[in-house]
Amino acid sequence: MGGDEHSGDDRPPHGDSHDRDRGADSMDELFTALRNRDRRYALYFLLEHRTVSVDELADVVAGWTRATAYGMASRRVRDHVLLTLRHRHVPALVEAGLVRTENGTVSLEALSPTTRAFIDRACAVETGVAHG
Repeated sequence: MGGDEHSGDDRPPHGDSHDRDRGADSMDELFTALRNRDRRYALYFLLEHRTVSVDELADVVAGWTRATAYGMASRRVRDHVLLTLRHRHVPALVEAGLVRTENGTVSLEALSPTTRAFIDRACAVETGVAHG
């Protein structure tokens, strides 16, 4: 048999498969977390304001994503953003290891340089505001 044929070994060709799988899992978690616009905007705000209340985060996210040319987001819309942040989006960011919560506040976790750069770039592309 030639050296290019499959040897029956299912391990990746280079490196430890456990390390490679962990990296892929964390990238999947990051992309899943960033899939939602409200989660992205929450992260963008936390890049500048490391710890905020969930209520303040809802005000900011609603203002950035739901305001119209005619004015601010309505109280009803803001309350809906607050509800989804509390029960869906912040828990997803916690699960991805991007934020932590304590006593009604949300704080940005210490991010790896790669994760931070990726979120910074997403923010720059989506909002035109560069962080870093």
